Amino acid sequence: MRFVPLALAFAALTAPALAQSSGATGWTLISVDGRAAEDGGRIAFSADGAMFGTTGCNRFNGTVVAAPGIVTFNEPFAVTRMACAGALEGQEAKVLAALKGTAAVAYDPVNDQMKLIPDSGAPVLGFARAAE
Repeated sequence: MRFVPLALAFAALTAPALAQSSGATGWTLISVDGRAAEDGGRIAFSADGAMFGTTGCNRFNGTVVAAPGIVTFNEPFAVTRMACAGALEGQEAKVLAALKGTAAVAYDPVNDQMKLIPDSGAPVLGFARAAE
């Protein structure tokens, strides 16, 4: 997969990120650590730095600081705490680990996909732009 310079990634983060109340979905989780994701995972970013989504089991929201090619997830952020069954439990742990600290953003404009690559070594998350 060929990735464009990371400077375009900032635009990829904010372009479809509508306010949470508008029903926007932003990006759909398609892979966790190189493996296909369980259904239901999403993330969206708004221009004011708000971030919200779901791990596929629990919802989360918080704030980020974005710059060309990177995003920093501010802590703490809110997460619901419902019990997750089966594979969703493992996916949730990996998603939440990846959404801590700073991550590089790689955007693939051909497939309209984004990867978040955590500096911490946590699992890489792959996303595809969600249909609005």
